Amino acid sequence: MSKKKQENNPVEGIVDGTDFVELKRDMQSAKVIAWLQYNQQQLIAGIVVVVLALIGSSLWQAQQANQKEAAALMYIKATNTSNLDEKNALMDGVIESYPDSGYATLARLKKSASVNTDEQIAALQALIEGKGVPEFVWQARLDLAEVYLAENNHEQAKAVLASPVGKQYEQAQFALLARLAMDDDEKMTFIQKALAAESHDNDLNAALEAELAQLQASN
Repeated sequence: MSKKKQENNPVEGIVDGTDFVELKRDMQSAKVIAWLQYNQQQLIAGIVVVVLALIGSSLWQAQQANQKEAAALMYIKATNTSNLDEKNALMDGVIESYPDSGYATLARLKKSASVNTDEQIAALQALIEGKGVPEFVWQARLDLAEVYLAENNHEQAKAVLASPVGKQYEQAQFALLARLAMDDDEKMTFIQKALAAESHDNDLNAALEAELAQLQASN
């Protein structure tokens, strides 16, 4: 065979550039597979830890939300009851059961209402202006409006109640606005809005229904 013919026909078995690339890729894949096999227990353990952390975080957030809602409902019931002993017992329950919540702060403020009105107004205004957790701000607005009502400062009470609140606070807001109404028609309108709102207090609901029935009978 001539030299020229040998050059045109490479010897079988010689590895060209493409083969080197494929070989390198295969070796890298083999290393990855070997590494995964060697570290599979650690990887599985890591995945389990991450999953448990996510579940734990979700459970903690759910628990916090449930506690906040429970504190809110207890506090709302306390503010709406007319029986002083029951009111104080419920306020104490909020403070003892949910000491780290904003509702515990509100309960302490409520219990100290007779001590110094100016201090209570200042504290409630600070809570509102602090723009913290919305529920605390909404409740602070309702409490401040009640303080102004007790002082016969109706203009200030109206100004505080002019801001919107969350759904579970609307009934109390409309009930307070009904107390500020200038005539029976306006009072009935606010009472009807209060009764249509989400209710968490059976006693307040019953009192509103009775007042509405009395107003309707007299008109």
